[in-house]
Amino acid sequence: MPLEINEHITQAVNGAYGAGKPIVLSYVNSDGYPSLSTRGSAHVHGSQQLAIWGRNPEGGLQKAIAAGNNKVGLIAFNMDPFTLLFFTGRARLDAGQNDTVWEKIPDGEKGQDPERKGAAVIIDLDSIKGLGGDGSFFMMARD
Repeated sequence: MPLEINEHITQAVNGAYGAGKPIVLSYVNSDGYPSLSTRGSAHVHGSQQLAIWGRNPEGGLQKAIAAGNNKVGLIAFNMDPFTLLFFTGRARLDAGQNDTVWEKIPDGEKGQDPERKGAAVIIDLDSIKGLGGDGSFFMMARD
């Protein structure tokens, strides 16, 4: 099915921080190893995009993106209500989206970067798979 973020996915992603189940992001670091981190700032940014606030301008994700290592994976998981979503995509820094992304992240995440030294990271999704709101398996892919 075509990739189009629906209400079920939006609620799972945008509600993850408040549920205490932040999204987990993976990327390949400069040593060539997988790196995993929780991202409380993750939210839906468009019908085929997620966004996060990369609060450390010298962080591993930003370095990976700058080096052309921009492929990422994300997981949203919660037991109640049961949610399991897998995302793949390509991350990019987009300073032009800093204000928009900043305004959408939870206050607790803003408190981690009070001087706003970070930057918007936009994730252009290539696929989403998981369980839909009705419990059935689905897979969406970009054309």
